[in-house]
Amino acid sequence: MLSNSSKYAVKALVHLVNHSSENNKILVKNLAKVTEVPQPYLSKILQQLTAKDYLSSIKGRNGGYFITKAQGENSVLDIIVEIEGKDQLHLCILSFEHCDSQNPCSIHHLIASQKDALRKSFKTIKLKDLANEKMFY
Repeated sequence: MLSNSSKYAVKALVHLVNHSSENNKILVKNLAKVTEVPQPYLSKILQQLTAKDYLSSIKGRNGGYFITKAQGENSVLDIIVEIEGKDQLHLCILSFEHCDSQNPCSIHHLIASQKDALRKSFKTIKLKDLANEKMFY
């Protein structure tokens, strides 16, 4: 349901929420290593999130990535939508372009409530809520 890019973004952000600050920035190479995400791929994701102010970075000596207190208020859904370019949880699970509640595909009504519940959960989980959560790398 979620692309690798979204999964990698959330994985990286969980690590950053738990281990970074303005005084403790994390280099992309170190983040890539600990999260087991290819560095070039992760770099592009982090640049995209930084450009939209979901993440902060400082270049140069003592530089790296970190999450500010204000950025910790963003939801996991905000990150997923930014990475995906659209809200995948509103799309048909079978990828039918015109599937909706008025014109449902064969499984639309069987999973609509679960998709809505997952979307609401992702919307209510803030990045700051991921602090102290375990990651299994």
